[in-house]
Amino acid sequence: MRHLRYIIALIVILALPYVAPNDFFIHLSTDIAIIAIAAIGLNILLGLSGQLSLGQAGFFALSAYGSGVLATKHGWPLWASLPVGLMLAGLAGVLLGLVALRARTHYLAMVTLAFGYIVEILAQRWVDLTGGSMGLIGVPQLNFGDFRNGATYFLWAVGITLLLVQMVNDYIMQSRIGRNLHAIKESESFALTVGINAALWRAGIFVFAALLAGLAGFFFVHQSGYISSDAFGLDRSISLLIAVVIGGLGHPYGGVVGALILVLLNQLTAGLYEISYFIFGGILLGVMLFFPGGATGAFESLHKRLLPKRGAAPAQSGEAELPRIEAANNAGPILELRNVTKSYAGLVAVNDVSIQVMPGSVHALIGPNGAGKSTLINVIAGLYAANKGSILYRGEDVTSLPAHRRAAHGLTRTFQNLQLIGTLSVAENVMLGLRRRQGMVTGWLRWLVSGEEARAERAEALRLLAFFGIERFADSLPGDLAYGHRKLCELARALAQQPTLLLLDEPIAGLNEGEMIEIMAVIRRLKSLGVTILLVEHNMTFVMGVSDRVSVLDYGRKIGEGTPAEVQRNEAVITAYLGQEA
Repeated sequence: MRHLRYIIALIVILALPYVAPNDFFIHLSTDIAIIAIAAIGLNILLGLSGQLSLGQAGFFALSAYGSGVLATKHGWPLWASLPVGLMLAGLAGVLLGLVALRARTHYLAMVTLAFGYIVEILAQRWVDLTGGSMGLIGVPQLNFGDFRNGATYFLWAVGITLLLVQMVNDYIMQSRIGRNLHAIKESESFALTVGINAALWRAGIFVFAALLAGLAGFFFVHQSGYISSDAFGLDRSISLLIAVVIGGLGHPYGGVVGALILVLLNQLTAGLYEISYFIFGGILLGVMLFFPGGATGAFESLHKRLLPKRGAAPAQSGEAELPRIEAANNAGPILELRNVTKSYAGLVAVNDVSIQVMPGSVHALIGPNGAGKSTLINVIAGLYAANKGSILYRGEDVTSLPAHRRAAHGLTRTFQNLQLIGTLSVAENVMLGLRRRQGMVTGWLRWLVSGEEARAERAEALRLLAFFGIERFADSLPGDLAYGHRKLCELARALAQQPTLLLLDEPIAGLNEGEMIEIMAVIRRLKSLGVTILLVEHNMTFVMGVSDRVSVLDYGRKIGEGTPAEVQRNEAVITAYLGQEA
């Protein structure tokens, strides 16, 4: 019964030709399905990963022409021309995906806009191949050899394809894939520190959206038997964008609902062609101002208001047991910095620093403001590259490893400014740190059959939240939590990564004394689990209360190191904090 909605949708698709008043409604339903397939891809691309593409019509056209030309001029069967059309759209997606690694926001939009124009101009000027503005006539239709019932069969083919695409879309939005894309959209630095290869994910989702646009282009060209360059202008890319915004950007059914609204509006405004753009512009502006979540977002808000609120889960004791983490495979230091230097255009932030962090210890890094502490933490995590020196982690040189690879090796960090994904629940934020890895096809099939993977991930997240005593907030958004609870949520996410070395950047910043004591107890519990901790903190009471060893930086240089008692008596440290007269 978990997928009852899919069974109902399949029944509707199969029954629609028999209950439709005439062929016009069958054709209209087919148009909605074709637009919805492309809109789902753009909805994932923009709504989840935050990449704006104004060139989806280009992918649409490449697939349409690739399949249409082969089928019309060379007599290829449609089952053979489809992969070629998709391949053309996919290759273009790969090329623009590489651009997406460097371009962001409006820059990416301009690049994809240029791509769409290039494809449109080629379709117009390459007359021998595409037919130009006159187009190609007699393109084979997808009617399965039965002209009389061809429209019905075509609707079934497109409708069932849309259903499968929607099922993949639902899996993406409910699984690790969707959470990863949300993380990349909101904070790429955070995504890297939880082991996400942000560049690969951005490029991959760009290709995925291009393939869905190409799939829609294939159905489009083999629906009417005619193809013209006029069908692939900027207005098609804009219409797809309007569909996903009106439908609900980032919502599971935003693409389908948006396609339905868009096609119906096109029919209602067919007699007002000269002002249709003004009408659509006004609708789009109204949605963005008054219903930013689109039609599906407005429906969800109404649904939440009408349903009675569930009571909060009972408070947890915070005594959930977690397995011990092996600190290291050798008796040497778990982390060793050898003469690490980091500079910015002549300003030396970290200057020739060497530090050893022993397994199972709490090692503090202190110093006045501007001493280079956070910079050094970022160099260790891989967010910044060291100019000189080397970093050894568990005996392995990781100096050249990117941040996501270091995170996968168990080197985890938290941030001074909390890096929680506001669009995900507390439990989903913790699930970002879990290390479950599986292919998309395997994951989709397991999700489709049982959903066991998702339940196991949520159970693990709840166990980690219970360890910190905040399981009752599992379904809340981070923005609804008190600041101290958000700190604990970030620690739970970090612990989900099963770290052997945890980098804490000012873990009690902004907390009161009671919350500070609670974080001290948490750090001691983490240490008892075998987690090695390197922390940056300004509060000396906190540092001296939890640390086994302390290193002191001043103007990027290490000026002292030892036990808390030794550091408190170090004259160079006293001078750095209080001045020479002290």
